Amino acid sequence: MSSSARRVEEPGYRRLAGHLRDAIKEQRWAEGEALPTDGELGTEFSVSRQTVRRAYLELVNEGLVYRVPGSGTFITPSHLRYRRPFETVDDLLGLADDTELEVVQPLEGTFDPQAASELMLESRLMYGMKFLRRHQGTVFCHTSVFLPPEIGRLLDGEEAFSQTGATSTITVIGALTARNVQLSGAEQSMTARAATELDQQRLGCAVGHPLLHVERLYVDPSGQPVEWAVSDFLPEHYTHRIHLGRRRSNPSSITAERTTRKGTPS
Repeated sequence: MSSSARRVEEPGYRRLAGHLRDAIKEQRWAEGEALPTDGELGTEFSVSRQTVRRAYLELVNEGLVYRVPGSGTFITPSHLRYRRPFETVDDLLGLADDTELEVVQPLEGTFDPQAASELMLESRLMYGMKFLRRHQGTVFCHTSVFLPPEIGRLLDGEEAFSQTGATSTITVIGALTARNVQLSGAEQSMTARAATELDQQRLGCAVGHPLLHVERLYVDPSGQPVEWAVSDFLPEHYTHRIHLGRRRSNPSSITAERTTRKGTPS
């Protein structure tokens, strides 16, 4: 189904949000310039003010715009926003398009008891690495990745992962799929925690600053663990959104969307 066909089937506020999103991408308005008012958009698109408000709320939640009571709606400065939906592993592979990885700890043999449990390993042998991820030069998360020995050996010697300070746009799962490792999906859990001194050094935040903690386990078609990634995000640069529908017996179904602002994971 084409994107235009999907848009016709969407609720009115989402269609309007899509039009506004496209217009912002095409730089119809300059940063700092007020966007059209609810009334102006209502007249232009023949929709209610409530529809306009819901459309703007979509963009606010994405970090694309912000609203100032009494002044209007404005585009979030480009260096402060980052948006990418994550519904599939393929979406995560897309991180290579507009983010950069910086190696903090090169890929090497290591051991972590929790990682061993998540990866269902019986031995103490595994591979691990740590890195920061940036969007337009700004760090938005740090990630620790752990791999089973047979998977880690495939990336042993990968130049992008072999030296502290090395930078690249590559993702770990991208490097694995390039080596014909099959990924069928991932299980994810999310919690919140306070930043430590180590987080302060890596992310530039204050000790005690709230962080969004995400653990993601990738598996192959047989259900065998392939990678365990643990990421900590600055919440001001990352938003997790979920759209909840009804059960499949109803017209709508459950969908999930994760969005990042100004910069996401392995």
